[in-house]
Amino acid sequence: MAVTYDTFERYRQKGLDARRAGQWESARVYLLEAARTMLELSKSASGPELTQARREMSQKLLDLAKDCERAKAENRRANQPARRGGTGGGASRENAGSGGGGGGGDDGETDASQWVVKDKSTLRFADVAGLESVKQDIKLKLVYPFEHPELAAKFGIRAGGGVLMYGPPGTGKTMLAKATAGEIDATFFLISAGDVLSKWVGEAEQNIKKLFAAAANEERSIIFIDEIEALVPARRDEGGSSVMQRVVPQILQGVEGFDRKSGRAMLLMGATNVPWQLDPAMLRPGRFDEKVYIPLPDLPARRKMLDIYLGKRPVDPAVDLDSLATKLNGYSGADIKYVCDRAAVIPFLASVAAGAESPITGEILEEAIREAPKSVTPEMIRRFEEWGRGSGTG
Repeated sequence: MAVTYDTFERYRQKGLDARRAGQWESARVYLLEAARTMLELSKSASGPELTQARREMSQKLLDLAKDCERAKAENRRANQPARRGGTGGGASRENAGSGGGGGGGDDGETDASQWVVKDKSTLRFADVAGLESVKQDIKLKLVYPFEHPELAAKFGIRAGGGVLMYGPPGTGKTMLAKATAGEIDATFFLISAGDVLSKWVGEAEQNIKKLFAAAANEERSIIFIDEIEALVPARRDEGGSSVMQRVVPQILQGVEGFDRKSGRAMLLMGATNVPWQLDPAMLRPGRFDEKVYIPLPDLPARRKMLDIYLGKRPVDPAVDLDSLATKLNGYSGADIKYVCDRAAVIPFLASVAAGAESPITGEILEEAIREAPKSVTPEMIRRFEEWGRGSGTG
């Protein structure tokens, strides 16, 4: 079965979470799987530069896995620095995976490439089911200024800035961010709040500086921060954390200077399922200027999703996909994928038992719909709409 970027990210995140918790053996296993998956992804990369970047990322993850093995042998505690100078020449946690041979780097310094996933997206808007009005909105505000910089300059339209995508979970915010990067051929930086705040990669505010510096080195770049409310929470919600008191101003400073680098076009995209938990300072002009609501899929989008998720599976020709798309009203994209995956299990097992292929029938799909509750409630939708009106996006 072909590996996917989402599979890599899942292994990588589990490995980093286990590492931060001092669960060295679990971390080693997950990081090895992440390295293997990234190596597989390098084989399908478009171009030698992306191939090399993915191989380097795989090697860094291997180095981290080896350090976990050393940590277990040393009985190292979580967040405790690795021993320096001992046998085996092991790198510390701060510079594990740097690809260097030890020696004279700055003590405790990390490069952003050690914890930031950097990639060139191959997705385009055509790969994203539905959301046509949202895609057009993004094109007008973000893509066209990138594609026509001289014309944009004449009209005083800047290329870059910040956009916040908000809406129910499972509606394709991450995929849309990747497709935006693909449309403008931008380097895509994917991070999570856990990456920035993790102790083993150094001080959180220093990580923010390195992130923006790494993006500034690219001709075109997009930084995508998922669950951004965890990184920039409303001050009343973060409980006086000294870490967040340092991080929030650093992010605001980075955002304000994000699109002012000479000759560089940069875009900050954030995604959240709970926009009301964000620090209001992030929503002021010059930061997240644009706020885009990502709704549940409409009928044409649901129909296209059924084509995507069932297209390569054996489906009974009598199945009425148009009717099924109508019955899936109120389901998120993630819900629809789950329904299709669930519907494939029964005929797969029947095919194994009988030794002959058994198709997915309409009855099986309808049963899967009945057994799969909607993950998004009308109350959740109303709250998003009310927030949108209150924040000036309605």
